[in-house]
Amino acid sequence: MTKTLTTLIKLNKNKLDKILKEVELREIEKKRLFDKKNMMQNELNAEIEKFSSTEFSFMLEKYVEKSNKMIKTLDAQMMQQERIIDALRQTIKEQFAELKKFEIAYNNRKIIENDKDKKANDKIMDENNINKFFYNKNSDL
Repeated sequence: MTKTLTTLIKLNKNKLDKILKEVELREIEKKRLFDKKNMMQNELNAEIEKFSSTEFSFMLEKYVEKSNKMIKTLDAQMMQQERIIDALRQTIKEQFAELKKFEIAYNNRKIIENDKDKKANDKIMDENNINKFFYNKNSDL
């Protein structure tokens, strides 16, 4: 039974590690999207400042429109990453709770086995002491 529990504990730790790595990757992706969004907004602001009062301002409107669409797309992608991260964190909590259940069961099983071993050893020691007592008593006669 303890081998089964140790196997379950290892499997759950492995699952937990995979989920944690997935969260880390999603966080990195979210940061990359955030940085890209900030870069696009900074470029957009610079272009607006640079060309708003020039003869090319008629082309600026299309550029601003396209850039705003891309920024909204990046926002949507960041929100999607955030939802996935939240779901993964919930899964981590559930997986951790399950892991703790198995660890507690394993520890309880170990305590029971140790108690059984101790009782068996105590019984053997008692029998040895009784036999020794009778041997000493018989040898004294």
